[in-house]
Amino acid sequence: MQRRSNVKVVAVALVLGLVLTGFAFLEEQARGRDTGHIESALIGILAGLALYHASFGFTGAWRRFVREGRGRGLRAQMLLIGLICIVSYPLIAAGATRGVILPMGLASAVGAFMFGIGMQLGSGCASGTLFTAGGGSTRMMVVLAFFIAGSFWATYDWDFWAALPRTRAGISVIREFGLAGGLALL
Repeated sequence: MQRRSNVKVVAVALVLGLVLTGFAFLEEQARGRDTGHIESALIGILAGLALYHASFGFTGAWRRFVREGRGRGLRAQMLLIGLICIVSYPLIAAGATRGVILPMGLASAVGAFMFGIGMQLGSGCASGTLFTAGGGSTRMMVVLAFFIAGSFWATYDWDFWAALPRTRAGISVIREFGLAGGLALL
């Protein structure tokens, strides 16, 4: 019975997401604006649906590796990272797109620490929370609400976080080692 209710929740969420995306697309088109970000959101929704139905998770694979010594999930993650690099590095090197390269600093360290604490308290990272909440877990809906509240708070206090000391500039693998060197680091 639980499985049936989860399927209903996912179906309703998917339909609602597609309807809202459609309305946003039509609104942006009517105003003569670029709709590329909406198309990207649609691709994200479909990719999320595919990952959900494949039961692809990040933390679960690490948990299975540590507890049971099974590395199949980690190999799948490394394969995905490799494929993304093989596709995106040439695009970045050609100038067709650009990566986001940010400096590291105290805000990053505090954010990483808070992320780790949140993962332990919430029993999952952001993708795990979205995955489980999307499956209909009421407990993870509460975690998601606090996740959103924390994100809103950090955005509201952006000037404070941006003013904290930065320890170093960001590093671009493509800029430092070139396309061939960046791919060789894989």
